[in-house]
Amino acid sequence: MADRRPKRLPLAAIGFLLPNLAGFLLFTLFPVLFSFWMAFTNWTPKPAVQFAYLGLRNFSDLLGMRPLDRPQPALLAAYLIVAVILLAGIVMTLWANMAQWRGTRIGGGTLMVLGAVMLANALVHRSGPVAEIAGALITLCGGATILSGKDAFRLGPGAVPALLLSAGVIGLACLNPIVWRIYEPRDQRFWQYAYNTGYLMLGIPFSIAGSLVLALLLSEDLPTGTGRTRILGALLCTGGGVLSLIALWGAGRPDMGLIVALVWTIAALGIVFNVVAFRTLFYVPTFTAGVALMILWKALYNPKSGPLSVGLASLFQLLHWHLETPQWLGSADWAKPSLIVMGIWTSIGGTNMLLYLAGLSNVPRELLDAARVDGAGGWNRFRHVIWPQLAPTTFFITIMAIIGGLQGGFEQARVMTAGGPAGSTTTLSYYIYNKAFQELDLGYAAAISWVLFAIVFIATALNWKFGRGLEVD
Repeated sequence: MADRRPKRLPLAAIGFLLPNLAGFLLFTLFPVLFSFWMAFTNWTPKPAVQFAYLGLRNFSDLLGMRPLDRPQPALLAAYLIVAVILLAGIVMTLWANMAQWRGTRIGGGTLMVLGAVMLANALVHRSGPVAEIAGALITLCGGATILSGKDAFRLGPGAVPALLLSAGVIGLACLNPIVWRIYEPRDQRFWQYAYNTGYLMLGIPFSIAGSLVLALLLSEDLPTGTGRTRILGALLCTGGGVLSLIALWGAGRPDMGLIVALVWTIAALGIVFNVVAFRTLFYVPTFTAGVALMILWKALYNPKSGPLSVGLASLFQLLHWHLETPQWLGSADWAKPSLIVMGIWTSIGGTNMLLYLAGLSNVPRELLDAARVDGAGGWNRFRHVIWPQLAPTTFFITIMAIIGGLQGGFEQARVMTAGGPAGSTTTLSYYIYNKAFQELDLGYAAAISWVLFAIVFIATALNWKFGRGLEVD
């Protein structure tokens, strides 16, 4: 019997694992492999289109360019070389910053000057939001590099990546007008929607920073006193809420009365349950269905009857400013910023806040006490003690946020804007949906999906390569 049991155990284990394995093979692995095969075909359910194997044509149509006049291969080659130099500068800048190469601060100063010049030039010549955002980002990255650097301002290999990045930016700025007079993208919508996807991801740093600030505020208990003091404070807040509601309702302002009563109620809950009440309140939007929140925000952004427009109109009238309220989701200039604000509000008190709270609870108390004894203030304790201990948490949150940002945008576009106006809120994920289920071009949609997968993979690999250097034991 002892010799037979080892031979039967693997079969029994496979029998138990078979349902899960079959589900993985049928519903995960097979669709992924089938979509990869579809990306090289013109697969479509349209009966009038004959099936054909296209090879790399979908990818060339997606990423390639076509000449408007006589092609100039030398110019195109120069443009690609400059783009490669720019990418190399970005990667090496991350590497130098993480490894703290000598001369990194000089490189950061170079980036700050470059970004400031780009931003000023974009504002003066009205070059558009792309140049303005790029200049602002380069300036911020340069400032962050200077602050994070540990060596003095001296020359070294750390300045080389910044020079490469500067050469790439200047080269692209010089070649862009020439190249795009001779060539045009084969699929202009793809590049527009890729830009929309990157633009909407600008809210990620603000949501992460907001989650960290909330976690810091909610990591310590409030001085609410003993049990009797809490009960008395809760009763006073409840009474204040009831009286305010009655007074404002009688004055013909029921909406304002409900808002004030809600504030008093939150104060009463905070006195009774301490920071647990506020943690719960900030996390409540996470429990709400995403579509319901988007419908609510769509009503808030209504240019005629929405509270934001009505409040701004009243403020402009009070200050005697002859300004019109924005059209919000109905304007190509305001639609993306409006979605960014909604995204920050939705995520700032969600899972990221809980992760930071968990990370703060693991910061050794003796390190904070030692820093306090050494005379470190609140900022120095945060910068030199708390922030390094939160590096693993920030690393995980950043990776997940970037992946979610690259794959996101479908729900907002589908529910709130239908991708408009003029495609200003259509992201790559929504473009895939439109190609696959609206235009029924499944092969091309599969090609877009695999290009998006490559972008997500590269972004995650860069985060994993350079972000892990921030972790501490």
